[in-house]
Amino acid sequence: MPVIRTPERTAPVSRDEGRGPSVSRRFRWALLAALGFVIVPSVYAVAVLTPTGQRIEDAALGGVRESDLFGSDTALNVISVPVILLLVVVIAAVAFARRRLAVGLGAGFVVLASAATSTLLKRIAERPEIAQSTTPNSFPSGHATIALAALFAVLMVTPRRLRPVVLVVGAVYAVFVANQTVVYGWHRVSDIIGACAVALFWLGLVRAVGPAVDRGTRGDRDGRRGPRRVVTVVLLLAAAATVLVGVVALAVGTTGGDHEAMLLAGRMASSASVLAVITVVWLADGMHTVPRTTAPDGPAVRV
Repeated sequence: MPVIRTPERTAPVSRDEGRGPSVSRRFRWALLAALGFVIVPSVYAVAVLTPTGQRIEDAALGGVRESDLFGSDTALNVISVPVILLLVVVIAAVAFARRRLAVGLGAGFVVLASAATSTLLKRIAERPEIAQSTTPNSFPSGHATIALAALFAVLMVTPRRLRPVVLVVGAVYAVFVANQTVVYGWHRVSDIIGACAVALFWLGLVRAVGPAVDRGTRGDRDGRRGPRRVVTVVLLLAAAATVLVGVVALAVGTTGGDHEAMLLAGRMASSASVLAVITVVWLADGMHTVPRTTAPDGPAVRV
């Protein structure tokens, strides 16, 4: 009696195949890790260790006031040690359920390593008093680091067809966190940029040397390419819009001495930094171009 087997959904051969075990993709992630590694000390040297950098960043703090745009700090209070540990457990559970335990462990490592690095840097990267600033050291932002690292880790264990939705929701939350920290006067723009670089470094390192995230087999379908392209366009437009608004606000603030304009410029610069690193990660993942996997209603195969 013949046995009918339904063919698995397999992705078309990518351009990276045939060159070894994903050499090109791993090299891309290694470059991003190197980029994050370079950005952290560079931003610290320019924005924190120079009088000019400190004065420019502290100018935005003059626009901070109690009655700000956000009336609640709930988004910031969500980020805590118990929540981080719970997130790691959930990531591991999802990865185990999808038979991607090694990927789940790597994703959890991204969160824990990013949080630990941010805490360590804040202790050793001191802020010299060279620009009459009364605000203590805050480089880098721990809240922004964890928000981004959590997003990247969740994306690693999320099925590819669901990543556009997860990325949009996570990006909105990460931008909101970055904005709140700046509006409240907790952090400066360099703190957010440093946080982005820390999360990018650990994600790039894990993706470069760790297990492959994508398999392209049954249960890990790509879905339609249209939504993924829409996400790419939205990310690029959002990043461009925040940069444009930030430049205009900076011009108004520097020429007229408007502290509120400087605060708006700081908020937009922080938002643009978060959006930029999320966009880079999304593009490096290649999900915006991956074709749809084989249709599930293909002809049965007799074996």
